[in-house]
Amino acid sequence: MKTGHKKRAAVVAGLVSVVGLIGSGSVSAAPQSGATTDKYCMTTIKKLKPGQTESEVVSRKCGHEAVVAARAAGSTALLVTLFEHNHYTGNWEDFYGQDGPCDHSGYGINSVSMKMENATSSLISNAWCNNITLYNWVGRDPRGGTYRLLSFGTFASYFEALPGFNDMTSSLHLSRR
Repeated sequence: MKTGHKKRAAVVAGLVSVVGLIGSGSVSAAPQSGATTDKYCMTTIKKLKPGQTESEVVSRKCGHEAVVAARAAGSTALLVTLFEHNHYTGNWEDFYGQDGPCDHSGYGINSVSMKMENATSSLISNAWCNNITLYNWVGRDPRGGTYRLLSFGTFASYFEALPGFNDMTSSLHLSRR
């Protein structure tokens, strides 16, 4: 089979799988790493409940155009935007909180998209997510290294560069100080 036909067959198989999931009404419990080559991604998650270590993923949408990914947000709270390059440029991924702004328990993101894994260089947090811990390994495992960002009493916090943790983020925890 020619390379073009293989790619087309893979795309069709992927679309059939997505249509099957939509028709069944089920939602994946976690974003599928490497499932997209799109530039922009938007993921909606739920707040951590007592005893939980990972926020449940409600939805995930990616696209080549920023407006396509942003449309999926609805009325949820934008928690954080991860950017590929310093000064908020390059590919980006938004994480939205279905349950509103950050509180003390916050949101646990066990895996960023494959596009952003070990590629994040700057970020903007919103919705009172002013206590952020970045993890080098998926699953928020501190053994791979961590980097803490803290802003006092701010609704939005801007980190135009992550010199101590550039291109090292695989997962993160967001909460309100």
